[in-house]
Amino acid sequence: MSTLVVLGYPSESEAKSAYEKILDLDQDLIVSLQSVAVVARRAGGKYDVVTPGSKVGTGAVWGLFWGVLFGLLFFVPLVGAALGAGIGALTGLIVKHGVDRDFQDRVRDLLSADDSAAVFMVVDSMTTDKFVQALRPFGGDVLQTSLSFEDEEELRHSLFHG
Repeated sequence: MSTLVVLGYPSESEAKSAYEKILDLDQDLIVSLQSVAVVARRAGGKYDVVTPGSKVGTGAVWGLFWGVLFGLLFFVPLVGAALGAGIGALTGLIVKHGVDRDFQDRVRDLLSADDSAAVFMVVDSMTTDKFVQALRPFGGDVLQTSLSFEDEEELRHSLFHG
């Protein structure tokens, strides 16, 4: 089972610092990441993915996942011929598998102020007490939703073959 975890911060610099620490924790096997990304809110309500050199499971697949998820969360228009009609089905799958309206609203609330940012992670496993202790100095607000093995496989299949 994977878990989508979102850590919200009042500033982009704090989110990037937490992101760097999370990558270290992944290397130290305290957390096992499938993928991680940082999103920052700019003045005027615009959002940017500002991940400095992201860890990505299956490049194009995770890129598409993040694109659809961020589009769903932040109403970002999705562009590109490759996305086409499959986006509606993929968006439905993401909502069906744990990213419901309540979760979407809570993520938007985390990123309601200009210059706020969040670290988004898909986590396979973690040593929770060590992870929490290592990230405690960074503070932040935590949101998470779990994806069952079946949900995860269905999403992967849709992303890869959709």
